[in-house]
Amino acid sequence: MQVSISRYTITSVLLVLVAGVVSWLLEAIVGAFPIDFFAFPMNVILIVIWGVVVVELYRARARSVVARYLLSVSATITALVLSAVGCVVVGLQSEPATQSYGFVLLVLYVMTVLAMVTLRGWYAGGVRWRFLFSHLGLLLALIAGFWGAADYEELRMVVDDEPRQEAIYINGMATNLDYTLRLADFDVEYGASGVPEQYRADIEVDDKTVALEVNSPYRVGFGESIYLMNFDSAEQGVRLVVQIVRQPWRGVMVVGIVMMILGALLMFLGGAKR
Repeated sequence: MQVSISRYTITSVLLVLVAGVVSWLLEAIVGAFPIDFFAFPMNVILIVIWGVVVVELYRARARSVVARYLLSVSATITALVLSAVGCVVVGLQSEPATQSYGFVLLVLYVMTVLAMVTLRGWYAGGVRWRFLFSHLGLLLALIAGFWGAADYEELRMVVDDEPRQEAIYINGMATNLDYTLRLADFDVEYGASGVPEQYRADIEVDDKTVALEVNSPYRVGFGESIYLMNFDSAEQGVRLVVQIVRQPWRGVMVVGIVMMILGALLMFLGGAKR
């Protein structure tokens, strides 16, 4: 039996090999990917540029070899396989995936293929809402996770019975929050072995008293949350360690997830279609 391999399949294999070699060389020569450079507003500028390029590629699909490849079945299958491999790699490695050139190229490739397929579905004649919600929702979630990674921030702060405003980034730099935190009340339950089993704290965020428990954060805003991490009880009193997590792109991520859920629901209600 003779097996024919399309030129698009060969192109996919070559792209993966070249991207792997380029990523390895870049990491060996210049080190980790400079994710901090792409923080706001640079990421927004690049999103606009990337979006314009994708739209122009789709418009030129009749005469563009690159566009025809990105719209091919081979490109879609390659994107799906790379997505699965990327998820496995991210789950196994300890370093943030956004520091890897290979992961950056992988996600950019997957987003570009997904965007091209979404545009084709939009202009195919008649809006297929379940297709649009599923694909556009996934695209928004990827954009929020990929382009918004540089804007993600984690800070630590020690909170006691005095109003405090200074928090520390993971890299050790200090900053002042837009609000003050003060410990108002603390309660801890110990087990038979003397180990704390559950604890909660009431803290004042400016003049508002809120409750904090482990894995039950308080949301200062839609993209900023305060988590209770640990506590220290001494003669001077109780001191808490809280974590402040800032996710400015959380709203885009939530919209993308909701759209994917709607797309899946419409597929379930609509049944199979040709």
